[in-house]
Amino acid sequence: GGNAADAAAATILALAVTDSDMFAMGGEVPILIYDAKLRQVKTISGMGGAPLNPEAIKTFYEHGIPSTGSMQAAPTPAALDAVVTLLRLYGTTSFEDAVAATLNLLDAGDKDWHPRLARTLRKLVEAEQKQPGSREEKLTAVRDRFYLGDVADELEAWYVDTGAWLRKSDFAAHVTRVEDPVSTDYQGYTIYKCGPWTQGPVLCQNLE
Repeated sequence: GGNAADAAAATILALAVTDSDMFAMGGEVPILIYDAKLRQVKTISGMGGAPLNPEAIKTFYEHGIPSTGSMQAAPTPAALDAVVTLLRLYGTTSFEDAVAATLNLLDAGDKDWHPRLARTLRKLVEAEQKQPGSREEKLTAVRDRFYLGDVADELEAWYVDTGAWLRKSDFAAHVTRVEDPVSTDYQGYTIYKCGPWTQGPVLCQNLE
């Protein structure tokens, strides 16, 4: 009963379970949107920033960014806000509806992290249900509980325990940017890609 943006949001959330070896809820996600009414392409830049702590940046400059799976290399989780932004700007459904299939997958799963992720996602659904007002206000409540509320508190405690740099202040500072894509013409087609936080510009250069 929704549109393509609703389907895309639901798919992104589910991929964090079905394809967890390649994509996680704490990761990044590039989204390209074609608005048929406006006849324009936009990108939702689902990429988190580096830790704000100057000591973290100093360590990266002195020793490089860890490349062996260390959580010290993790950016601020961006996928959740990218999905909420996609729903808010282009979708029609609620977060509760978009995440329903993911919760079904988690409830039927057998990995030790499945119940923990399900618990977190249900907190976000609860925030949406309790928030009065418009659909946009309800989606904002989902985002705020993750980036400003008790979910951010729990994540900060986990980062401290694991020796990672991220803190709740990094979550509070996170912004999902809606940007113009990069593009090039190739054999009669216009090719659109996300910007320089991805490999999109390189692909466009190779086609020129």
